[in-house]
Amino acid sequence: MIVLHCARVPDALAAPLAAAWLRRLPRARAALLSRRLAAGSGLESLTGLALLASCAKVAGLPPLSQLTWSRRGKPGWPEGPPFSIAHAGGYAACAVAPPGVAIGVDIESAGRVRSRTLRLVTTPAERAQVECGVMDATALWTCKEAVLKAAGAGLADVRRVIIDGDRGHLDGASFHLSRQALDGGLVLAIATTRALPAPRAHWPDASRLFALAASRSRRRVA
Repeated sequence: MIVLHCARVPDALAAPLAAAWLRRLPRARAALLSRRLAAGSGLESLTGLALLASCAKVAGLPPLSQLTWSRRGKPGWPEGPPFSIAHAGGYAACAVAPPGVAIGVDIESAGRVRSRTLRLVTTPAERAQVECGVMDATALWTCKEAVLKAAGAGLADVRRVIIDGDRGHLDGASFHLSRQALDGGLVLAIATTRALPAPRAHWPDASRLFALAASRSRRRVA
């Protein structure tokens, strides 16, 4: 079963709450994210990590302090479990898969992607899917991004991702796709290496997510 949590990214976060979350991360990543927050960005990433911690309540995940980041910036635990984080349009999402199942998630605001902007990274068959209404351009793009994340690839490889209905392909590997519309006018796609039921999105309150980190931090200090 896939665990899927989503939340709106807050417009701002009180310094004590941000500091409490940064203390939960590996030192190098906390320092990087602290600099981004000071520069006025980074809340999307922090919200995604908060959602990952929220998923831990039902998925039994390791602590955030054990996370590592790949050269392409993908977070993960050295021995799993697999998960994927995405953020766009002022929202964030985190999807956690069962052990042994690679997963990628992507979200975009509905209507954000236009067909003409995808011509260089789509095949005639993919464009035909959009023209006949099988999916729109935004859904197609989220599917491609989800496959890239599940495969551990980067945007430079997007031209090699082929979407065929509810399946995605990259360099001989095949991925199962599920798509859904979310609150907030969002389009979400999930790619997995095994067919799994489409998850129902859970929307924990963002303010409670961040407050939880602060309360845990206070208990450790005490």
